[in-house]
Amino acid sequence: MERTLYDCQGCPVAYIADDGQRTICLWDGHAVAYIDEQLNCYGWNGNYLGWVEDGVLFDANGKSVGHLKPIHAKHVFAEAGQRSKIVKHSKFAKSPASSRPARKEGNSSQALADFLKTGAVDSI
Repeated sequence: MERTLYDCQGCPVAYIADDGQRTICLWDGHAVAYIDEQLNCYGWNGNYLGWVEDGVLFDANGKSVGHLKPIHAKHVFAEAGQRSKIVKHSKFAKSPASSRPARKEGNSSQALADFLKTGAVDSI
């Protein structure tokens, strides 16, 4: 089952595809990142982006950047229409994951879409 990724304001920004690889795609279908077996998040370009813990996507600094469930139920925005077909390029080799810092209070200053686009192989 595909899972929606929400930003810190409750807007649906991306989804985790039901493809057996936990591919993270933007709404336009571009594969930009994936989640490995240790719940580390890597860009399709191989760069370590962060990790998932307790339904929260953290950046490499320990700040939350996205959520698998909307955090403000009364401020949830509607998902975009039909998801586009996934556009995948070859994955690059993974860079080593950095050690996970302590989780920090507050949200990342980087928008979820921009955070995920840093993992894209091609310019979006």
